[in-house]
Amino acid sequence: MFKKEILENQKKILNVDLIERNFDIKELTDVFKLNKIIALIGSRRAGKTFLTFQIVKELIEKNKLSIENIVYIDFSWVLDKDIDLNYVEEEYFSLFPDKKPFFIFDEIQELENFPEKLIRLLNKWYKIIITWSNAHLLSKEISTILRWKVYAKEVFPLDFREYLRFNNIWYTKNDLILNKPKYKHEFEKFLKWWWFPEIVLTNNEIVKENILKTYLDIMIYKDLQDRYNIKNDYVLRFFIKRVLSTFGKELNINKIYNELKSNNIKISKDTLYNFYEYLGDIYLISNLNNYWAQIKWLKKTYLIDVSFANFVWNDDLWKRFENFVYLELKKKYSEVFFLHKIYEIDFYIPWENKYIQVVYNLNYENVERETKNLIKQGWERILLYFEKEESLKIDNTIKLLNFSEFIFD
Repeated sequence: MFKKEILENQKKILNVDLIERNFDIKELTDVFKLNKIIALIGSRRAGKTFLTFQIVKELIEKNKLSIENIVYIDFSWVLDKDIDLNYVEEEYFSLFPDKKPFFIFDEIQELENFPEKLIRLLNKWYKIIITWSNAHLLSKEISTILRWKVYAKEVFPLDFREYLRFNNIWYTKNDLILNKPKYKHEFEKFLKWWWFPEIVLTNNEIVKENILKTYLDIMIYKDLQDRYNIKNDYVLRFFIKRVLSTFGKELNINKIYNELKSNNIKISKDTLYNFYEYLGDIYLISNLNNYWAQIKWLKKTYLIDVSFANFVWNDDLWKRFENFVYLELKKKYSEVFFLHKIYEIDFYIPWENKYIQVVYNLNYENVERETKNLIKQGWERILLYFEKEESLKIDNTIKLLNFSEFIFD
């Protein structure tokens, strides 16, 4: 049953034309030594499947395995949802009796009783990578159901360096640091429009918009309404629009509740709070906690892909730049916060006592506003910018950091 699929997918992976993502393969090889399943998690269409192909090809290049080791199965196409993974193992050994399988299971949630079946394979010390759809299984649930035998790795849409690569624009670190007009133009395009790999790969703007709309519709209807049995489509869409229009700010759910109430739409605040949590579960948004806050819902909202903000005509470059910085920090640090009490700091990294203020265009008009709160902090204080006036001077206790230096840090 699986012999043909195993062989065809080996050929597919070997011949697939990949555009390389920024990914540290050493992190995964270290995890495999701990005998854990690697779960690639993240938003729909962020490129999880193709990233598994990249991982395989890189391991082959490093002579860590051969293509004959690979068993790639997409369970969304498997009709028998009760299939035993031991049978897949047997099919593999009938083809390669002297090899050891390296399993990659896409859409693993489609398989009935998959946690027990995966654990049985893992107990044989096989290397296993899985992906799945959040419509059926939340990322936060995976560790529990796999008995903590899993290492979750988040996959995001493209960062700027990947975006350039996908557009066949080659660069060096110095090119970006010098902020040549060519790269400034591309960075502003990147902030304004598309981060999903599939959308970046097409040049037709109408196609881009239609694909993005399809992504959002699938998230709303399949990941949200189907999973959580949400009946009120109007309220859900109204709430999503409000969230998209206020990204980069502290979300005031009470204000949204009152707005609906004034229009004679009955909905509980708890339901709106649940909606907000659901949006994070499906990787439409990511929320940031206030390090000083005692209030659970005092959070700032960022988008996993800022192109969703185009649905509400929010094109502020400074907000999109801050969103970009947040996602980069999220990849680098296990915990990121913002500070807001008497004064506000955009980002705070507690384990390094690092304070980061973000400004798109640093100039004489805003330098005092952007630096006055940083000066009050201790340890590492960073003012991160995209552009600045050349002759501008700031307090020598603050580190000025250009965005290109930041992404290569």
